[in-house]
Amino acid sequence: NEGSSIISVNITEVEVPKVQINDKATVTFDAVADKTFTGKVVSVDKIGTTSSGVTSYPTLIQIDTQSLEILPSMTASASIIVDTKNNVLLVPSAAVQAQNGQSTVQVMRNNQVISVSVEIGNSNDTQTEIVSGIDEGDTVVTGQTSATTPGSTGATSPFGNTGGFGGGGGIRIQGR
Repeated sequence: NEGSSIISVNITEVEVPKVQINDKATVTFDAVADKTFTGKVVSVDKIGTTSSGVTSYPTLIQIDTQSLEILPSMTASASIIVDTKNNVLLVPSAAVQAQNGQSTVQVMRNNQVISVSVEIGNSNDTQTEIVSGIDEGDTVVTGQTSATTPGSTGATSPFGNTGGFGGGGGIRIQGR
């Protein structure tokens, strides 16, 4: 990509073993607030530098497209995608309950709420991966709402899938 921009970001010693050359990345610039750029990792410094007891490793990301909006020394933030999975079911992390070492979610079946045992995978602050126990299309109860105050809970995926159910506090599960 002749003429495309290369940015440098610092990653931590915990993150550096996970990052590989050619990993995909999304990049935003403070000065270009309305756009997200895509790129790939082209270099990871394995030596690193230590400042105030924290070691960081400069990592170079090449932006996929050339843009006149990107200027030298602009402040950038990057998210490096180190693991992608297909056909994964995601539910809001708040919907997963742990009881006696077993993870469960509440599911609507035949107009009744039942508790279903699930096997969970990776999770973050907002979403949890469900390995088994529920299927795509199941309605997972994420909270209770009163009959006089209908509410809705929706979920969006960074991959463009959306789901939502009004009034019942549930979402329809979609794979990514």
